[in-house]
Amino acid sequence: MDRVIHGGNLYLDTVNMRLALNECTLPSLARAKETLQAGGSFFSLAIPGAIEELEATFSLNGGHEYVRKHFGREPGDWSTLYWYERLRDIQKGENKGRIVMMKGLISEVAQPRVSGKKGEATVYKFGSIIQYTDIIDGREVHRMDIFNNQLIIDGVNYTEEHNAIIAA
Repeated sequence: MDRVIHGGNLYLDTVNMRLALNECTLPSLARAKETLQAGGSFFSLAIPGAIEELEATFSLNGGHEYVRKHFGREPGDWSTLYWYERLRDIQKGENKGRIVMMKGLISEVAQPRVSGKKGEATVYKFGSIIQYTDIIDGREVHRMDIFNNQLIIDGVNYTEEHNAIIAA
């Protein structure tokens, strides 16, 4: 199934940033790896471990205090970033919807360079992501929740048995 991105929209809490949005990059999904070298073997194997910290970046045209004011918040005073995307299945001629919800903190604001009368885009980094949910066409593809130690991939709860074993 081929899917082409035909646009997206970004919200920070309840503020729609559609008119100011310049660029958005969702977090890269990566796992830390530990090398396993079996005794007497000529080979090594990278064993996946924890999921690496998630960080998204987005840039807005102009200076927006309603976004900038989120910088400097402490853990517990989380912001929620919503990404809405329209995908087009070009084989079937159907539209699909994607929603990515992230709860975290704006960890960096790169002030724009101004040259003459024109300013560049303001770049924001959204890190310390404690919750990440990716839904495509109503189906939950990923859910990662740090505080509940929850990892759900395509409807399968990979942490359910682990959490039951360590429950007091």
